[in-house]
Amino acid sequence: MENFDLPHKEPEEIFQPLDSNRYAAFYALEMDDVSRDLDFYLCHCKASATVLELGCGTGRIAQHLATHGRKVTGIDLSQAMLRRAKRGGDATVHYICMDMCRLAFSHRFDHILIPYNTLNLLHTSAAITACLKSVTDHLAADGTLLFQLYIPASDLSTQAEPEKTFQFQIFPLEDTRGKLIKESIRSYTGFSDTFTLEERYRHRPQSPTGGKEDFSHSFPLAGYSLTKWKSLLSASSLQLTSLLADFGDRPFDTQNDTALFAIAQKKC
Repeated sequence: MENFDLPHKEPEEIFQPLDSNRYAAFYALEMDDVSRDLDFYLCHCKASATVLELGCGTGRIAQHLATHGRKVTGIDLSQAMLRRAKRGGDATVHYICMDMCRLAFSHRFDHILIPYNTLNLLHTSAAITACLKSVTDHLAADGTLLFQLYIPASDLSTQAEPEKTFQFQIFPLEDTRGKLIKESIRSYTGFSDTFTLEERYRHRPQSPTGGKEDFSHSFPLAGYSLTKWKSLLSASSLQLTSLLADFGDRPFDTQNDTALFAIAQKKC
């Protein structure tokens, strides 16, 4: 009988779709204890100011600002996120399910926040412009827009061949012993100003009955240059007044930095 050395093939990984409730729970595990940006937003929102946060998620920033005397409204499209936000924290925060491209308030705000790369999620110029124009309409005359952007390295958008970057994080589970492993895979296509982010979650509770689960979802993101972001802001009657590379005061370096923390105001 002949023996054949067949190449070993790993079994194909199978990921389940990630529903909104599960995603909100995983998001809370990752983000609820993040504090590095809280003082940045608090410092730039004047005392007793009215603040609107777009894409508030589970309420991490909104609750911190409210605790320190700001009058905060948080909006998000995800009911699952808003339920978690309302579950704890400062009861004075007003949470509303609303599209950030179609704001519908009868008053204006002293400060509008779009934290944690939320603008990148809109991923098309039309959607971003709609959001920014809505922000302009709802911002007080002397108010400020504070936001964070992810700006990919310039060489990624000029490469002819596709490029991928990989990152993983591990978080302890909140209700059982075990861990959640998050894998983030960014896929860039040459000469494109959008890219795809795939988030994989490996749920690994320590349980005698097992319970291991793998989930995945992917979505497009805007990978615009700083020049294009400036153009979109200008077209919406907003002008940048501060470009920072961190939550302190280090200026943004277009050659080396990918995280931009910016402040804008209405054009005079």
